[in-house]
Amino acid sequence: MIESFHFVRPLCLLALLPLVWLLWQMHRSVQQDNQWRRVVDPALLANLVDDADAPVSRSPVWVIGALWLAAVIALAGPSWEQQRAPVFRGLSERVLVVDLSLSMNASDIQPSRIARVRQKLSDILDRSGDTQTALVVFAAVPYIVSPLTDDVQTIRSMLPSLATNIIPAQGSRTALALQMAQQLLESADSRDGSIWLFTDSAVNAESESAAAAIVEAGYNLSVVGVGSAEGAPIPKPDGGFVKDRNGNIVVVKLDTPPLQRLASVGGGVFTGLTTGDTDISRLYSQAQAALQPDISTDVSDTEQRQTEVWLERGPWILLLLTPLTALLFRRGCL
Repeated sequence: MIESFHFVRPLCLLALLPLVWLLWQMHRSVQQDNQWRRVVDPALLANLVDDADAPVSRSPVWVIGALWLAAVIALAGPSWEQQRAPVFRGLSERVLVVDLSLSMNASDIQPSRIARVRQKLSDILDRSGDTQTALVVFAAVPYIVSPLTDDVQTIRSMLPSLATNIIPAQGSRTALALQMAQQLLESADSRDGSIWLFTDSAVNAESESAAAAIVEAGYNLSVVGVGSAEGAPIPKPDGGFVKDRNGNIVVVKLDTPPLQRLASVGGGVFTGLTTGDTDISRLYSQAQAALQPDISTDVSDTEQRQTEVWLERGPWILLLLTPLTALLFRRGCL
């Protein structure tokens, strides 16, 4: 036990320095009184020294010193024994990746593609539970709106600001967004992370390579297609619609097969954005299925999820402060 004795927070012992100064000042005061007593008759000393400035009793100083010492030692966390404790983690970590390219302004699904995505994100946050969630948006470049957190209210407060005009560089670099989402999961040391991509953009070989890397890292990618096969023109902020070089109005249509292939490469599922909750239910079903192997872990894996923690004995020392503190409530003590 003696070999294992240590303080969990040893820097807290620095709080003893002011106590040393206080005791030193008290010692000096005593020494000055003793010097007068050596040269002045005790009968005359009472008339020469002003007792009003002298402390009535020095015992409160020692009581305060004892309280101070006990409190600092308790705060430093004395410990000499370890105990095994489980490491609790959420069911998984999830990164929501949202496409904010101009095509998300199309209104083939009312009121617009991006408005419906914001509603879906809100529904997902309602069902997130203890799952840590992150939010990434992208167009030509990706941006982290929120890192992984279990504070869904913070993410929810950011949803109204998700619009296509918040990203200056327009385009659709899906691969870069997927790489950023994977980095968020890896930085959190996630074991069962998933990425949910909301997009209406076409994908290419670079995106599929990013999806394959996600699977290789132990995660999965599901894709939610936003839009319809009929498509719709892209409205401009100043009125009218986006046109191509020949002056024709651009109609953006949802190309489903490439997105289905991307989800297949990413080890997840593809679903179109629906008016009900069938799309969200499909995503959660896939996420739950991906967790099944991890839920049925054996005993050895359970042991790996435990760690050794030091048992602090400081709270027991605090019990000593109760009778000492009561002494300070005597009349005239303070």
